[in-house]
Amino acid sequence: MSNVTWFETPVEYAAALDSLLQQASHQIRIYDWDLSDGGYKQSARIDILNRFCRQGIGHQVRILLADDAYLTRYAGQMMHLLTVWGHVLEIRVRDSEPPPAQDCFVLVDESGALKRFDKDMTKGVMRLDSWGDVIDLGIRFDSEWERAPGRVTPRALGL
Repeated sequence: MSNVTWFETPVEYAAALDSLLQQASHQIRIYDWDLSDGGYKQSARIDILNRFCRQGIGHQVRILLADDAYLTRYAGQMMHLLTVWGHVLEIRVRDSEPPPAQDCFVLVDESGALKRFDKDMTKGVMRLDSWGDVIDLGIRFDSEWERAPGRVTPRALGL
């Protein structure tokens, strides 16, 4: 498998994301606008994340969003994962100041990075064995994570 994969279409993006997430051994960090792209309400994506969360102690999934409306309204399986794996999976909503960056990225462990150049386009790149990219984006992610005031919590549906 090549260490660099370019993608331009939603199908290519989802395939690159699947490939990257399946390689995670202990940490996944996702910076996304609202999780409306990338198949986060699809069973296949949920299965990958569920398998990762089941692997045991020391695993961590952190998702940082600019807006959680899509997640809470349309991604019921993802919200269910949050209910089951709340000790492994944490989702936060960043503050609106300063305005959120327009890119989206996923970091896996210390060496895997996938980056979309703009939240409104699917075009981007995935790099494996890219320690430098993960460090640079990881510093940005961690800084925003610490400042993010809102934590998404699973809610029971009222009938």
